Amino acid sequence: MGASQFAGPYVGFKVGLNNSDASGVVNKASHTTVFPGFMAGYNFDVDRFVLGAEIFADLHHGSSTYKDGGIDAKFGMPFNQIMPYARVGFTSSWPETRLHWGLGVEYKFARHVSVAGEWTTDSSNKDGTKRRNNSFTVGLQYHFN
Repeated sequence: MGASQFAGPYVGFKVGLNNSDASGVVNKASHTTVFPGFMAGYNFDVDRFVLGAEIFADLHHGSSTYKDGGIDAKFGMPFNQIMPYARVGFTSSWPETRLHWGLGVEYKFARHVSVAGEWTTDSSNKDGTKRRNNSFTVGLQYHFN
């Protein structure tokens, strides 16, 4: 079986909507902000699946957790030019390091370029305040292979 269209290194840019809130010692009603983000990663073919690692920065300064940056493992299953995937990892921005996970789908419309739609989430419960984030993004990625 040959390499999938998604194997190898990539970099990208995304824009998204972040919905967050905080309750407890700090209360911040549910609100939505628009934000930019960046990512870089590497995917490997493993049989008919794709496994990868991606570093990311979601610059949603208006969020109850300010912004996210971290590393996630990706697990996808390509179908020709389309790859649905799940991701899980950690974000280590304020107020603490926390679990980060989500779902997405990527479409490779040119040899080196793909578009991805994604939902990610994380939450924090620190110093008497529970914070929640949900981000919905659309990104453009350049693949070096």
